[in-house]
Amino acid sequence: MVDTTKPLAHFDDSAQSYEKNTGGCTRELAERILPFLDDVTADSVVLDNACGSGIVTDVLLRHFSAAPPPRIFATDGAPKMVELVRGRFSGDEGVTAAVMPGEALDVADATFTHSVTSLGLMFFADPAKGAAEIYRTLKPGGTAVVTGWEELGYVPIVREVQREIRPADEPFSYPIGADWFDPAHTERVMRAAGFEDVEMRSELVYWADKTAEEVVSFIAEMFGSIAFKDWDDAEKKRAEGVLTQVVKGSTVDIERDGAKWVGIKMKAIVAVCRK
Repeated sequence: MVDTTKPLAHFDDSAQSYEKNTGGCTRELAERILPFLDDVTADSVVLDNACGSGIVTDVLLRHFSAAPPPRIFATDGAPKMVELVRGRFSGDEGVTAAVMPGEALDVADATFTHSVTSLGLMFFADPAKGAAEIYRTLKPGGTAVVTGWEELGYVPIVREVQREIRPADEPFSYPIGADWFDPAHTERVMRAAGFEDVEMRSELVYWADKTAEEVVSFIAEMFGSIAFKDWDDAEKKRAEGVLTQVVKGSTVDIERDGAKWVGIKMKAIVAVCRK
């Protein structure tokens, strides 16, 4: 679970397990934004900002598997994430990875033809400064894509368990400011940074695992220590049964990589910003 008082430390600690813990939804979202980058060519220079484990970089390279890929500059403020990315793409000469917080990109003005900040801006210590850096480092005529979350499907699941076991408890919430779940907030931040052309979109993706039981296990492990931390053993035992029932009623069957998975709906915010 993200500690927003120490987000870089959290992402450093979770580097190796990051993609698994996101249930494929971050990769699915990265694939969904490809149409907004349809003018990327081998001559392009792309920023993968707050790159995490390099999911956006990987999706771009796979997309260009039959053609020369663009140059990709992957940055993150978490050193272990960058170390992972360097190892992951060590054979790709066009990929450069650097430890660099999004609020202080150590590159010249107008460096990138395209810029992607996927699920990162809301965790910046200073999001407004991070947005300004996206604008500063983008070439005139370039495109920046910024994503966030409008709806996290596992939040109402946890809250329903709380209502059943401890209705007086404060409802569970994801530890970022509530304004980040409003697409208009992201639009305001990007316009304040200098972008005049901002197109807001939404994309439906899924956090998923192979079985409903594995989905239950994920939710209990990731959020139970916070939402159910003060519960006694009897309450936690009851919560297991309630959680299983709620998950069964809240998930949908999806197909991923030719196999059947069990998914939780996640609604993403996509801001397509043109300079």
